[in-house]
Amino acid sequence: MIELSPVSQQQRTPVVDILRGWSLLGVVIMNYLSVYGWNTHGKEIASTATSTFIENFTELLFGSKGWPLLAILFGYGFSALLKNISKYNAGKYAFFITRMFWLFAFAFINTLFFGGDILNDYAFIGLLLLAFHKCCSRQLFVIGIAILLLTPLLQSYLGKHKLLFSPKDRDTFYSLYEEGTFVAYLKANLHMRYKWMLRLSYLIIFHLIQLGCFLIGAALERSNAFDTNGFLSNKKVIKKIFWFSFFNSALIYLLQFFIARYEWPFNKYYNLYYPQALVVMLFISISIIWLQSTSKFILIFEAFRATGKMTLTNYILQNIIAFIVLIYSKPGWGITGYFLFGLIVFLLQMPLSQWWLKNYNYGPAEWLWRCLSYKKRFAFKK
Repeated sequence: MIELSPVSQQQRTPVVDILRGWSLLGVVIMNYLSVYGWNTHGKEIASTATSTFIENFTELLFGSKGWPLLAILFGYGFSALLKNISKYNAGKYAFFITRMFWLFAFAFINTLFFGGDILNDYAFIGLLLLAFHKCCSRQLFVIGIAILLLTPLLQSYLGKHKLLFSPKDRDTFYSLYEEGTFVAYLKANLHMRYKWMLRLSYLIIFHLIQLGCFLIGAALERSNAFDTNGFLSNKKVIKKIFWFSFFNSALIYLLQFFIARYEWPFNKYYNLYYPQALVVMLFISISIIWLQSTSKFILIFEAFRATGKMTLTNYILQNIIAFIVLIYSKPGWGITGYFLFGLIVFLLQMPLSQWWLKNYNYGPAEWLWRCLSYKKRFAFKK
């Protein structure tokens, strides 16, 4: 029997890690702005031209764009892992379940620091991928796109019947959060993640969107989309996707403008929130892929790539920093301060990740997850 072994670092796809790095930028900024919302809950904050610009700019560029992209890339990585372990004769499903269990363990620890943790969902959706393991890339694309297109219908239906929210659990979260003690913050984070976030808008709608993104990511991996001869390496295809996503982004934004201005009831029947976020995410992602293929801005892309190769470590570190500086210390900053702090944290992680990977084979969390999953010790230091 051949012993299970992981995909080598040399087999990693550069543009996938670059996109992971970009998604981490969006995640840290939006997470830190979420903490700003928690810290100012119930307070009347006067809007300024700067704060309004930051709110609109971050929502346009990052709002619900980072985590769907990260979900697609996790789906891509999980599919590559399943393909790799399928080469071995025994225990492939047990191995994958074990790997998801350890991801959940990381998620629980991370939740203590940030109640909006996303790793819990990736561990859960990762397990669901096993049900689609034997699907071909075409089937995965069709199922994934169907889920992403049909979920807004369900979202509108549940919203119409006022089934999406959970005010009682929200109030409990803020009650704990406002106690202001270390233990209360931990309890508030756990309550948010394992109670408040189980409302239907998250339990059903959010998870369906995630599942659709995971399946799209798995389809991209199965179709070898990023390989030398893959369709995302073809500049003609890239241009078509670029213009398709650009025009559809503009169209949905224009439609949303008229819906708001003339109070059209469109969203009561088909909620455009996620379609808008997903098509803008596609536009931004394909723009990065196109730009990266031109071999320009190499140093910037290498920094994003190094950050993306340490996604798990950097994500958990972002949340630990948020807990210490933003949640426990509660600085009296405005929204601009939270935005800039998130940007600074990410910009520091970029050179730190590059330095780390010059001296070590993996990020600390990636190394530990790999050792626990394969039940053996891998070389940490180069």
